[in-house]
Amino acid sequence: MTHNIDRPIIIGAGPGGLSVAWTLKEAGLNPLVLDREAIACSSWHSYYPSLRMNSWRRLSHLPGMRLSAEYGPWPMRNDFLRYMREYAEKLDADIRFETEVHRVDRDDGGGWVVRSSLGDLRSRHVVMATGLHRREFVPDWPGLAEFAGEFLHARSYEVADPYVGKDVLVIGCGPTGIDIAIELARAGASRVRMSIRHMPLLFKLSPTTSLLSQATKHGNLPDWLIDRTSLAMHRWQWGDLSPYGLAAPTEGTRAGMARSGHAYGSIDRGLVPAVRAGSVEIVPSVIGFDRKSVLLEGGTSIKPEVVVAATGQRPDMERLVGHLDVLSQPGGRPRVHGDRTHPRAPGLYFQGYRLPPGQLPDMARDAQAIAYRIAGGSVLARVGTRLRLW
Repeated sequence: MTHNIDRPIIIGAGPGGLSVAWTLKEAGLNPLVLDREAIACSSWHSYYPSLRMNSWRRLSHLPGMRLSAEYGPWPMRNDFLRYMREYAEKLDADIRFETEVHRVDRDDGGGWVVRSSLGDLRSRHVVMATGLHRREFVPDWPGLAEFAGEFLHARSYEVADPYVGKDVLVIGCGPTGIDIAIELARAGASRVRMSIRHMPLLFKLSPTTSLLSQATKHGNLPDWLIDRTSLAMHRWQWGDLSPYGLAAPTEGTRAGMARSGHAYGSIDRGLVPAVRAGSVEIVPSVIGFDRKSVLLEGGTSIKPEVVVAATGQRPDMERLVGHLDVLSQPGGRPRVHGDRTHPRAPGLYFQGYRLPPGQLPDMARDAQAIAYRIAGGSVLARVGTRLRLW
């Protein structure tokens, strides 16, 4: 059955989708929000409880509602989930949970057809907001299927208690890998090693770091300047870490991002002190597995009892919009963001897929921009200061 929907359709009820719903409602529209899960912000519920936001609270409010000062400068996972519950209640949008979206197609009339478990829904404007971290990513390591030790992706990690007294290898030096390695070492794992393929830039957690990250993303600075500045910041903050197995990064923020297709740089929550103290050891990159061992670059191997792959996640939008040629490789991220639409896909918007750091500040900016574009230039005059981001 086909339904003509005379209002925008938002696919995804996470912070990205709900922030767009808020700005559209403030603009006088009544968006329809679809989500395949039973609750809003479902991805955040699957993260480890000790997760702490990397973006400064003062920069991370969504449109229309501030993050409470009681959460401190760096809110925890449960703080943010509480905020999102209150945000969804105050928003009071038309959200259809447990609704599966199968595909988004062009409509002969110039709009879009969202093929879903509710039927085919037609609309002139569709906002994709299914999340940057939708699907776990594990490299295709030879021999992994035969590995006899415990192997889990970081998305399945919850608390350190099951790993007390165990020898654990964490693969990956992103924010999640750092958090898990530090937590395991503090909780009493018998040994914690971290495998690093490309040494990332490491920055200390501070409001200044958050402000600088936003400035480099939105200040139209040349790539060479951002790369040189980020490398200089790393050296200034940490000095020479090579005696501890942490080689000096060779790529700046933009160069690393261009090579890898994802964020390049991590907020250090204690990795450098832990490495200096010997509670976390650095080993070369993983190149494969056999039944009893993890094979490392350079011809060495180790035998951890547990391997935690903090190897990232992917958007997982190929089945929804992959046929429209609007996604880039690697990673399947959209070619355009916010109020920009692809020339071959007018009226199809992407919210929440910009690379970290600072996803929440970006979501707030893009939600306002998308509402302005969908509702027309008069939207800001109508809603006034209610769409202020900070």
